[in-house]
Amino acid sequence: MTTLDNIVEEIKKAESIVVLTHETPDGDAIGSSLAMYNALKQIGKNVDVIIPECPRNFDFLAGVKDVKKEGKTDNYDLAIALDCATIDRLNGWKNYLDEANVTINIDHHTKNGMFADYNYVDPVSPSCCQVLIAMFEYYGVEITKEIANCILTGMITD
Repeated sequence: MTTLDNIVEEIKKAESIVVLTHETPDGDAIGSSLAMYNALKQIGKNVDVIIPECPRNFDFLAGVKDVKKEGKTDNYDLAIALDCATIDRLNGWKNYLDEANVTINIDHHTKNGMFADYNYVDPVSPSCCQVLIAMFEYYGVEITKEIANCILTGMITD
């Protein structure tokens, strides 16, 4: 069983991290990805967020200008999939998960495929962003205005 302690340990060990979400991303997918990006940057991590098609109506979110259409060619230490119930919905970027040293799946969908090394799924949570609030508080991440905007966007739009 995956615990928050397992996840924080893997994040601490990772030098390079990639954040991924599902195809045709909605507010929860983008909000949770950017909330995670900003939280990881806050603790000094080297992180890429890959969202091939990021709708412009989310341009107000902190970190959106850093979103990439593709990641680096060599593998990442850690890949984190957010708001994605199955590996098939990863925008065709399953290769980043396959090639990462360690994988984490954080989600709220009841039919999650549990496809990562560490799966943290809370099916009673109304959004992935809601799951992140508890995680960030547990990790001691400061929920800044920027992170709060990302989280609130995901919660409102899901």
